Amino acid sequence: MKVKKKLFGTDGIRGIANKFPLTPEMVQRIGLSYGVYLNSKYPGKKHTVVVGEDTRLSSDMIKSALISGLTSAGVDVVDAGVIPTPGISFLIREGDFSGGVMVSASHNPYEYNGLKFFNSEGKKFSEAEEGGLELVIFNKYELPKAEPSEIGRVFDGYNLVEAYKKFLESASRYLAGLKVGLDCANGATFQIAPEVFNSLGAKVFVFNAEPDGKNINEGCGALHPEFLAQKVRELNLNVGFAYDGDGDRCIAVDERGNVVDGDKIIGLLAAHYSDRCREVVATVMSNVGLELFLKKLGLNLHRTGVGDRFVSEKMEEVGALVGGEQSGHIILRDFLPTGDGILTSVVVASLIKSLRKPLSEIVSQVELYPQKLKNVRVKEKPPLESLGKLQEAIKEAEGKLAGRGRVLVRYSGTEPLLRIMVEADSEELIDEIIELLEKAVREEGIAL
Repeated sequence: MKVKKKLFGTDGIRGIANKFPLTPEMVQRIGLSYGVYLNSKYPGKKHTVVVGEDTRLSSDMIKSALISGLTSAGVDVVDAGVIPTPGISFLIREGDFSGGVMVSASHNPYEYNGLKFFNSEGKKFSEAEEGGLELVIFNKYELPKAEPSEIGRVFDGYNLVEAYKKFLESASRYLAGLKVGLDCANGATFQIAPEVFNSLGAKVFVFNAEPDGKNINEGCGALHPEFLAQKVRELNLNVGFAYDGDGDRCIAVDERGNVVDGDKIIGLLAAHYSDRCREVVATVMSNVGLELFLKKLGLNLHRTGVGDRFVSEKMEEVGALVGGEQSGHIILRDFLPTGDGILTSVVVASLIKSLRKPLSEIVSQVELYPQKLKNVRVKEKPPLESLGKLQEAIKEAEGKLAGRGRVLVRYSGTEPLLRIMVEADSEELIDEIIELLEKAVREEGIAL
């Protein structure tokens, strides 16, 4: 039996702009379906949805199609314009919204785009909610549209964005005397992040804040922190923060120009909150060094699958205040149920200021094992357990790593990639294992 293609991946719907499912026609149907979904789930209520976008070339097109679909279902829309993804979560929690959608492909190149859905609590859609929306999208009957007198309207959300900035400022102490570098990845943080740090009194040096629609994430931001590291060294800055295209990730750079990844930031923040909470959540990708550091503090690490939605759900389950991903998604549940790069950066900057210590010293106790990630582009994604040669190679690798590290092989949820992650106490052993596994993948015939 042919299985219907699933729209949702690990973080919403994603693909190449102007190709299925991100054609204007399909996005309009998705918007109409979301409106029908809300009307059927909460009948008798006039719904309002907040919508935001990042800076990529196709975002205006996709947002317009989405809004067209929503309003045709009788749903009002507040257009927040260019705003980080977590800003949508904040606005939903602060306002009277039935949900929200962010038009973004996060860290992907400009030709990609996507739709991230939030429910009325400001949380990313659960798998059940995604499934419910997909049932409406692929419904074979014509979807009901609003009567002419009930068509939705579109409102400007500029004032709400100002409220989001005030929220970010309230999370930090005054930062006068701190020299801060910000790499905005030519993305959604390009206006808000510098304004927030300037309002907090920091001396701000801004990079990659001139989006042209095509330069989002290009050689900069959280995916390429080496750019900011060089600037921190050149300008003798106290700290640097690099965001990704939609602003839900943050990677830090210490005063020496060393990159401080999400694992070290999680360790720093978990230690800060340790008197209030003993539970911490990270993913299967997080370094074993983080786990050992937390264990020394008497803290419990809970691991989840990759994706900040899964981290958020687990944090709520175990009552954790701090969680996140090595890639820079950091969730501070006291503030928001989703990762927020600017929020993370102002909290870390505030700690540097209050502790009166450089970031390199603050994170020095989180000693990470050497870790490498190899991405293999694939033409298809058969179940990993069906790949006999790869499974044999993984078993051999685990034997070599026994007591010395670990291996993780998984498909990307947003790109045609097989990810091979190896962690060990020896760089040579890591390279040997990666070569072994990559060879097995190519022998399976799925690599491009």
